[in-house]
Amino acid sequence: MVDGTLVSVDQTGLVRVLRQPGTTLVISSSSSRADTTVVTVLALGASNCTGLATVTPMNVGDVQTFTGAQYACLNGAAAGAEFALVAYNGSTDQIASVGVSVTGLGLATPPSTFKLPSTGGGAVAFRAVSGGKTTSLPLLDQDFHTRLLKQANVEFKGTLPRARMARRLAATRSISGAGTVSYSAIPGTAQVGDIITLNVSSSICSGAINHGLRVEAIGTKSIVLADTLNPSGGFTNADYQRFAARFDTLVYPLDVGAFGAPSDYDNNGKVAILFTRTVNEMVDSTSGFYVGGFFNPRDLFPKVGQTAADNCAGSNEGEMFYMLVPAPNGIKGVKHTTGFVDSITTGIIAHEFQHLINAGRRMYVNTTANDFEDVWLNEGLSHIAEELLYYRESGLTPRMNLTDSLIRIINRPTYPLWKSDAAANFQRFLTYIRNPGANSPYADDDELETRGATWAFLRYLADRLGPNDGNIWQRFDNSTVTGFATLQVVIGSAPAPYFKDWAVANYLDDLGVNNDPRFMHASWNFRNIFTNTFLNIPTYPLLVNPLADNTKTDLLVRGGSASYLRFAMPAGKEGLLEFSSGGGAPSAPFQFVVVRTK
Repeated sequence: MVDGTLVSVDQTGLVRVLRQPGTTLVISSSSSRADTTVVTVLALGASNCTGLATVTPMNVGDVQTFTGAQYACLNGAAAGAEFALVAYNGSTDQIASVGVSVTGLGLATPPSTFKLPSTGGGAVAFRAVSGGKTTSLPLLDQDFHTRLLKQANVEFKGTLPRARMARRLAATRSISGAGTVSYSAIPGTAQVGDIITLNVSSSICSGAINHGLRVEAIGTKSIVLADTLNPSGGFTNADYQRFAARFDTLVYPLDVGAFGAPSDYDNNGKVAILFTRTVNEMVDSTSGFYVGGFFNPRDLFPKVGQTAADNCAGSNEGEMFYMLVPAPNGIKGVKHTTGFVDSITTGIIAHEFQHLINAGRRMYVNTTANDFEDVWLNEGLSHIAEELLYYRESGLTPRMNLTDSLIRIINRPTYPLWKSDAAANFQRFLTYIRNPGANSPYADDDELETRGATWAFLRYLADRLGPNDGNIWQRFDNSTVTGFATLQVVIGSAPAPYFKDWAVANYLDDLGVNNDPRFMHASWNFRNIFTNTFLNIPTYPLLVNPLADNTKTDLLVRGGSASYLRFAMPAGKEGLLEFSSGGGAPSAPFQFVVVRTK
């Protein structure tokens, strides 16, 4: 029924209320088309929720998820209330951002979006990156390594079974030839002082750069080689022997215990660590970055494949990775002191060794795998290896909810270890939480934000799956599938709910209003560390925006991530939240998690 006494509509479409209350139809037409909408006029003082949603009662600390709903109704209770809204995009599409709008009616003045001001002086300076470069000291260029792994994934896609067959055929030919044919660039008979010619380029199967490398140290699990073209004034033979010992006694048992034993494609019982100037030469003084080292999957492929198309002439046919060297006088204008390179070497070795283990086990141990692990997940696991190194060296353990004061334990040298082994993960995660909606923990890109988010998610996941890490990381590196399928194997169920709960934990953890383990980071108190250990971060840096009354807030969120809003309800009143996309119901991937914080 059309009631012209309730509302009027002018030629511009503006609707004016003439009386209260009531319901009527408004008909709009253009040419031969017409549409009808229902207009309800509420009585003065009536709830905005009338006819749209029933109130959802919430106490402080309660968490409610609205899925597939266009409206939610909340109550301000007797003294008023404050809330946080987490708009989570559950899409597995990590590229496209999905838009959604949130409108609040009957809200009070939004509360402050800042929490937990700093009470101590920070000690780690976060170096902002703009346009891919920093304006201060060089940063570790991890984009290069991601690009290398992505290129290898493309080039070697589906070829792992043929590489295994070629290796078996090569071994058979070697035996039938009375052992006179070697299929390893670094033989098990190598001695200290030997010069071995190896391809030290970062290319895949072509574009070899062959240098002579001197065997400097041989450990129980390691063989350390130095490029004969390295600049003078760098590491000594004693330094190389120390790196071999640290690998044998620290990194090898750590990574193998966590992720599993590496393959031994070259049958020499060793992992080769190559210190070569070609790593330094990947950047120049204009880049603002340095490359710390890399693992190249090509070295696990045979030079002569099962077919000519599978030949990988650039392969060194063995387990190895490549490391930065000191350059006191500079290489391509970039100088690195021996002390600096020494300080980062162990962490980078731990990182690259995970990549080697992951690839080698897929090729020669878990032989039903057809492809290498997705790069975002593979990189996240290597950042976990860095974190595990910190725990091992510091004597601390996961699930301690470490704070600034705990990582600076008096009379123990744990803080320098945090800076060398763990701080980089925090810096990467910081770039993510400063703009979470624009990023994703499973994005197929080179961004620091992705790396930080993936590391934080994997640590959250491990903490939630068990009282200790146990064999969780081995389950990842023993996977024969990739990406989300790997996560499902490790978890035993679909991973999507864990990403949503992680997104909520990024806001709710250590806020002091909820102790649900689903919404906790058990290992790290991010609020405390970011505001006390880092310089110039006075409040928890998660990007949170205010939601004002009768104001539509538009959000763009990538899959696996969330955007955050804060809002308030006046005392004794009900407020309505409307979720929409393009004026209609919200996009299907979205879930809206509301937390009452006060």
